[in-house]
Amino acid sequence: MDQKTLIGFILIGAILLFWPTYLDFISPEPQEKESVSPSENIAQKVVQNAPLTPEIDSPSSSVFLENIYTIETPLFTTGVSNKNGGSLSSFLVTKHLKEDEASLDLIDDANKNNLLVSYINQSGEEVFLDGFWSESKSWFVEGKNSVILNEKNPTETLSYVLRVGEGFVQKDLTFSYDSYEVAINTSLRNIKKDVLDGNFRLDWVGGLPLTEPSQDGMFLEGLIGQGGDIESFKAGSAGLFGSSSGTIERSAKQYTGPADFAGYRTKYFGVFFVPQKTDFVEITKYSSKERIAVDIITNQNINFEETTLYLGPLEYGEVSNLGVGIEEKILGWQWLSSVSWLVYSIMIFMYGLIPNYGVVVVLFAILIKTVTYPLMAKQLRSSKKMQEINPLLNNIKNKYKNNPTLQQQKIAALFQENKINPLAGCLPMLIQMPVLMSVFMVFRNTIEFRGESFVFWISDLSAADTLFFVGEIPFNVLPFLMSASMYYTMQAGMANQPSGGDPAQEATQKMMKYMFPGMMFFLFYSFPSGLNLYYLCFNVMQIAQQKIISKEA
Repeated sequence: MDQKTLIGFILIGAILLFWPTYLDFISPEPQEKESVSPSENIAQKVVQNAPLTPEIDSPSSSVFLENIYTIETPLFTTGVSNKNGGSLSSFLVTKHLKEDEASLDLIDDANKNNLLVSYINQSGEEVFLDGFWSESKSWFVEGKNSVILNEKNPTETLSYVLRVGEGFVQKDLTFSYDSYEVAINTSLRNIKKDVLDGNFRLDWVGGLPLTEPSQDGMFLEGLIGQGGDIESFKAGSAGLFGSSSGTIERSAKQYTGPADFAGYRTKYFGVFFVPQKTDFVEITKYSSKERIAVDIITNQNINFEETTLYLGPLEYGEVSNLGVGIEEKILGWQWLSSVSWLVYSIMIFMYGLIPNYGVVVVLFAILIKTVTYPLMAKQLRSSKKMQEINPLLNNIKNKYKNNPTLQQQKIAALFQENKINPLAGCLPMLIQMPVLMSVFMVFRNTIEFRGESFVFWISDLSAADTLFFVGEIPFNVLPFLMSASMYYTMQAGMANQPSGGDPAQEATQKMMKYMFPGMMFFLFYSFPSGLNLYYLCFNVMQIAQQKIISKEA
């Protein structure tokens, strides 16, 4: 391994280590601004009118009590409350559960006050349509309070109504058996004259609960799409919570104009509004020592009422069906999204043939090293030739040290005579670097590896492979093996490099042989076990190929 390749490795490590910090530097948190949470306003500006029955349906009579209707699908089981006209009281996902999880609920006490409808009246006050709405179907009168959706019964629509003055508001929620999408249709009837700007607001209050407490912090962000561009509003920090003092910190990001979507994500799950038409979007963060809550507000024209709610895992295929580009944020850095998508697609295809992601990771590493073998062989052969002509190269440097121009000409002639390309050592690394970085991003971002076991103690490829704890310090095995394999890779590579007889250069190489594996050990120690497994297999294949090529030479 020549000096340029070593520098390449160092640069990769530096990029991986300092990239999040760089992003924070170039895209700092917006200035905090005081804002009032919809949940705080509710207590001040509640519509106290008891819901009356519109002529279109016959609602339940028990409108001052909470009624919960349960919808079960192959993907989730949700409880829909008549509070706020169809807020979600629970949302239990069925897929992507870890071994120790009986269920995973995306609704908790902080975000139960969701799917709020509000508007600005002619007096400039925001009116929140909370409280208990009437069910426009007599489900509970008939004793029906649940439904199972499947291919034979693919959809279910729940309708809720609330009298407001001389008019009323109706909200319809349509659920499907094969999708995390919920179609929300909101109708404001006979109250348009009371609405100041002709718009109503649909709010999601409280964000999402954390499912990966040790990993979620750097992934928490609000996302807003406008005109095909996606901007993020960081909601978390490396320390997970924005305030250590317990005081509430508020900040908001507002956008005017049409928006493709607005939402919030944790590491593996997300909630998004995809409105038919909106001219204003706001994402407000409330950070404290205990919780990060995020409110999502979309301002929608009463003549374009339909909104799609997505609540569920950040599966590439599922969110891509929304057609608004959210999937571009799932696989990590957008500038690398094409390569990341290719890596992801190959792994998903391989999983369809071999349903064990641990085996897929091993085979994928073998595949990559096999494909890049010709490049590596060329690199090692070039290094071998460089080693052979090194005495001649040193003679030229010494003989023409006072004439740099002539020295370069003689060195170029020596390379040409021996058919050596000095850039041959860098080319394989440059080609492999996007793949290596894409693998890194795929493993850190995609939910498919969550809860997937491999062998023995590796029970979750999305988390560190902790074998036991020493006090509160986890003992992770794969980072040791990965860094050891990297040491032997570098040792084998340096054996083929020309020493030049320079003690300083030899000392530098020896130091790098220990420093770089050590740096990668500490960097990767808490990273997902699937990522460490990949680089371990990658390095083992590298060592094997180095030995084969050395014997050929």
